Amino acid sequence: MKGSGVLYKVITNNSLVYEKYLNTELVEGDFRDVLIQGRNYIHKGYSLKIHPLPASIRMMYSPFRSLIISDETSLNESVLVMENAIEKYDITMGIRKPDYKNSDDYKVLDLELTESAIREIANFEPKRR
Repeated sequence: MKGSGVLYKVITNNSLVYEKYLNTELVEGDFRDVLIQGRNYIHKGYSLKIHPLPASIRMMYSPFRSLIISDETSLNESVLVMENAIEKYDITMGIRKPDYKNSDDYKVLDLELTESAIREIANFEPKRR
């Protein structure tokens, strides 16, 4: 996915998102594993294009999360945001477990949130129309 010479990438553990978009990396694991993989890319010089945490606390219980990053450099800000996101996720979840009982619903919600973010970022191309 390119726009104005910028390479965009989606990091997700949601098969619905992975199947729909090009340049998407599928992470085996849960929400936190996606955050960790996103942080790994940020340390390589990528920048966040969406905030790594959802606006709703209830969505923190989702086992699914998708992040959008780009190869534009803004290392300092993105590193801080990612590190804080992982810490806030850990604090919020505490001893709680992700809500796997509603996985199908969470997959659809994550896809819809990702699609909304992609509409805000020019030049993402879906695999299928």
